Amino acid sequence: MTRAFIIKNKARLVLALAVLTAMLLLANWNGRDNVRALDKTLTSIMNDRLLPATFVHEISNRLYENKLTAAASAPDAQAKISSNYAAIEALAKKYEATQLTKEESVKWKAFRVQLSNLRKQEADKNNAEYVFTQALKSLDQLIAIQVGESSRLLQSGQRNVSSSILTANFGVVVCILLGLFIMVLLSAREQMILRQDERHLMN
Repeated sequence: MTRAFIIKNKARLVLALAVLTAMLLLANWNGRDNVRALDKTLTSIMNDRLLPATFVHEISNRLYENKLTAAASAPDAQAKISSNYAAIEALAKKYEATQLTKEESVKWKAFRVQLSNLRKQEADKNNAEYVFTQALKSLDQLIAIQVGESSRLLQSGQRNVSSSILTANFGVVVCILLGLFIMVLLSAREQMILRQDERHLMN
């Protein structure tokens, strides 16, 4: 009867330890997933939001520079304008290599058409002014999209951080429970040894 009781208790202890260990492993796995998601979010904010926003800002600056250069009628004006358009094209290719949302893609295609029209209609001052204004408006809208997407990604990152903290706290609780469990086991074992010693002494 005593042996059966001991075996039954051991089985319960092993099961309880297995459950606690599984919970700890699950918490660890979930924590890793959260860290990976957070890393992906931060990378996306940097590569797909902040950098493209700087590209758009630089394109806008180059367009303004072209307008001022054309108005000044300097001898090397055309060379400067052509150089700026080459730089804009390089920036545009970098922008297109980033992750674009559907809304962003639509606005970008519209800007591409406006940019092409602006290059073709430089001689027509009135029409060029209208196309220039429309192109800048598209760039402003693209920056607004970048800001909105960055905000969304930051919120997602904050959720991942909160989840990671919760998972870490859960892991700590499980570790404490495991520690207490081991202490109880050691204490129970010591009591059993003392009882056995007492029986031997009584005999």
